[in-house]
Amino acid sequence: MNPPHSPVISHVIALAAGAALACAFAPVNAWWMTVISPALLMWLWEGSTPRRAAWNGMLFGCGTFALGTWWLYVSVHGFGGAPIWLTLVIVMGLVAIMGAYHALMGFLAVRFLPAAGPARYFVGLPAVWLLIEWCRGWFLSGFPWLTLGTSQTDTWLGA
Repeated sequence: MNPPHSPVISHVIALAAGAALACAFAPVNAWWMTVISPALLMWLWEGSTPRRAAWNGMLFGCGTFALGTWWLYVSVHGFGGAPIWLTLVIVMGLVAIMGAYHALMGFLAVRFLPAAGPARYFVGLPAVWLLIEWCRGWFLSGFPWLTLGTSQTDTWLGA
């Protein structure tokens, strides 16, 4: 099945898949979403241009981090006492930066990996995902939350 031709539909799917990925972590612990959500994103990248793949990656990342880091709003505004406008700027800025990592992932995957085949699906895409998550957890002191592996610590894969 081919991905949708409409950019609006693919962007909505990317945003929803990203938000669904946040459900793989506590408190929902739907660990199986770590398989389904990235697979949806990679499906959207099929036959895509690098620019469209980057936008889908950005929206996927924004969906993941907007839902997965909602507690930062509570921390900064509720406990820190920052005004709502400043809290929103801080949280949305973080979400946009984290989304940019997934945008880079989409761009790299479509621009430099083979268009199809085992090398793309079993080596290339996992390697690009791992590289981007490593960079996200290391670069500029890192933000290691919501990495795929940490969603599996309490599952049979964690053993």
